[in-house]
Amino acid sequence: MSMNTKKKILIYGGGGIGSYYAGALNKNGHNITLLTRGNHFDEIKKNGLRLKTNWGNYTQDINLVKKIDTSYDVVILAVKTYSVKSILSDLKSLKKGSKIICIQNGTFTYNYLSKNLKVNGINVIDGLTWIDALRKDEGSVIQTGNEAKIIFGKNNISDLEQAELNKLASTLDSKNVQTEYVKDISKAVWEKLIMVAAIGSIMCFSNMSAKETVENKTFFNILKEMIIEMTNASISIGVDIEKNYAENTIDYIVGRSHELHSSLKEDFDNKRPLEVDEILGEALRTGLKSEVNMPNCQKVYDKLIKFS
Repeated sequence: MSMNTKKKILIYGGGGIGSYYAGALNKNGHNITLLTRGNHFDEIKKNGLRLKTNWGNYTQDINLVKKIDTSYDVVILAVKTYSVKSILSDLKSLKKGSKIICIQNGTFTYNYLSKNLKVNGINVIDGLTWIDALRKDEGSVIQTGNEAKIIFGKNNISDLEQAELNKLASTLDSKNVQTEYVKDISKAVWEKLIMVAAIGSIMCFSNMSAKETVENKTFFNILKEMIIEMTNASISIGVDIEKNYAENTIDYIVGRSHELHSSLKEDFDNKRPLEVDEILGEALRTGLKSEVNMPNCQKVYDKLIKFS
């Protein structure tokens, strides 16, 4: 297949996650463009995008833009949730039929964009990612964890649409960018949302590491109750969460607390804006709308929202 017949893919956002996926997918032979700005753009333009990964260290010459245009078939959205509203006008310039894959934590990005881009004929696809990647220096990215996985899908779509998304996932899938289409994406999104929102928020609330938090009786009890409350919130809107999900998630956090870290806590420590309203806040509003009692989520949200 020639490069001209490949889908034109834009990675929107040049942070650690966006830069990793841009470099890895470009290395795999896909037609990739990275949208980024500032010194990161200048350094990549001059010296290429440098990647240090589990599959080797390499430098990629990659297409760069500072502004979106109408030519892209697929956009992988790799910005923070609090930036989504500010880029809506950019995304509206995409051509009709373009696909936007949302890989942010939580439900906000998909819900907001699908509502606001429907009239433009742009196909917004829900998703998530499991990856640890940091942009420590301009022009470079370091993979710090074991996984690099994108999961996406769309509930209640036709067999033809499912087949199309499954084909896209298969096309992108490789050892360094595992890509999976799932039919019940709401379940996958909520399962990650609950864990990430709970552990990240409680680490900021306690201002402790994950290990220190679970060893503190007061904070650990809040963490457990938050997981149960958000699980109940998801069930209240019909998400097919597994029966023992809350219990299993608590056990997982306890068992791996010595190695868990949170991008939310990293932002908190570095005095950057927090994605509290878009992640924990969305879960809280979902539950309260269905009259789910969520006092622990509310307590943590009320303290952290001032840092957003």
